[in-house]
Amino acid sequence: MKAEQWRKELGDLVRELFLSPEMKEFYSIKVTKPRAQIYLAQLGIYVRQRRNYWPQVAANCPEFDVKQKILAHEYEELVEDEHSDKGHVDLVVRQAHEVGMTEKELYGAAPLPTTKAAIYAWWWIARNRPWQEAIAASTIAEWTNDDRLLGDIGGGNCSRLAKSWGRDLGFRPEQMPNFVAHSIADVKHSDMFLPVLEKHVAPGGEAGVLATAKESMDIHRAYFGGMAMAMNQLPN
Repeated sequence: MKAEQWRKELGDLVRELFLSPEMKEFYSIKVTKPRAQIYLAQLGIYVRQRRNYWPQVAANCPEFDVKQKILAHEYEELVEDEHSDKGHVDLVVRQAHEVGMTEKELYGAAPLPTTKAAIYAWWWIARNRPWQEAIAASTIAEWTNDDRLLGDIGGGNCSRLAKSWGRDLGFRPEQMPNFVAHSIADVKHSDMFLPVLEKHVAPGGEAGVLATAKESMDIHRAYFGGMAMAMNQLPN
């Protein structure tokens, strides 16, 4: 399957996620600083755990060109890129400061039960599924910030949250470095592995790759749904 066909098929799964009840509920919630703290605490866990998934995919993959691409991706996430000279978790730390969280509080935050379940599920995919399927499951997560794909239905996750945090908390873009960076960086990362899927998914393997990518989107529904439930337990 050609790269543009992969873009269409995977993109449809992402759009389906954003039309789900869990995502609609999550984005409907008024943002307060305590609710923002819940989001950033779980996001910090999410971002750090993803650094375990990609290396596992690389370990399972025998293709040298794919290993290089994964390591290039992870260098930007872990070390430096145009958005941070300390890696992307630093963006979360800086944004957490804006809602009254210390770095120690962010790193010490406990996962919600739904976040914990999602972490186990994504790890299992990265560890046990064929590497082509695992790549799709990991890369599709970054498509959730792609406004090219989601602009006509409200935008990607970071763009939506930047608007709601600006509206409800009065935050300026410089107070939301994680949202600003990932609305740009994840567009680049969304395109990064399409050539890999075109080159390395053998005819007949497409259905398995798409099924695993859909599983990743279903896990996202649980992850965001759990945060929405926790946020709704707090007063407005």
